[in-house]
Amino acid sequence: MVKLSSNSFNKPYSNIAQYYDILMKEVGYDKWIEYILDTIDLFNIKATPLLDLTCGTGNSMLPLVKRKKKPLLGVDNSIEMLKVAKEKDPNLTLVQANAMRLPFLNHFNLVLSMFDSLNYILELENLIEAFSSVKDALKVGGHFLFDLNTPYGLKCVSGRDVREENKNLMSVWRNVYNKDTKLLTLHLTLFVKKDSNWHRVDEIHEERGYSEEEVKYGLKTLGFEVIDAFRCFGHSRPDRFTKRILYIAKKNKKGAVS
Repeated sequence: MVKLSSNSFNKPYSNIAQYYDILMKEVGYDKWIEYILDTIDLFNIKATPLLDLTCGTGNSMLPLVKRKKKPLLGVDNSIEMLKVAKEKDPNLTLVQANAMRLPFLNHFNLVLSMFDSLNYILELENLIEAFSSVKDALKVGGHFLFDLNTPYGLKCVSGRDVREENKNLMSVWRNVYNKDTKLLTLHLTLFVKKDSNWHRVDEIHEERGYSEEEVKYGLKTLGFEVIDAFRCFGHSRPDRFTKRILYIAKKNKKGAVS
């Protein structure tokens, strides 16, 4: 007889870390990195030393390693995700840290944060705190490249999606968007088969959509120069129907505001 066990809700990326790559198998990480590197070349940005902020299971780091972008360091708040990354490549240099409290000072020429990871910061003041932490980690003249989902982008994600990832894993995604708070809440349920038993894993993920105006305000408040903002995955200007925006900011001399 097949038994179904259940666990309580866990913090994001705790129990799903070991299944994350299966869930994200459709994401074209190599093409994403090519887009980032093309943008770096477009603005003649010095790419190393490089910090991959919110690196997760290393899916963005590995293509960078392949393209010899070193020295390279990865940071994530989830120790479970970092463990998976380390299993993929024991030579990766990884640090567990919160994006709002990075333990670095004037060290990197480039900080990257991809895959809407910073949307998990749910208050603008905390997002600005993360920007400040990144600024501290950058050398003068260093750049910060990151993408964020817009409120429109999160609004477009709704409903329930049931996926059979393989014969041993099924996932159920239920997204609810609140237009007043600009919050998207994802209820993620996994059914994992181990031997003859199915185990249930639940997590709740929340993202907040940020407008271009809010993000640029936060960057400029800290003295970043906003170099440009593009519709992912090209180099055209965002509009009200843009779902995801790539931002390019530069740390100028202390006190310089653009």
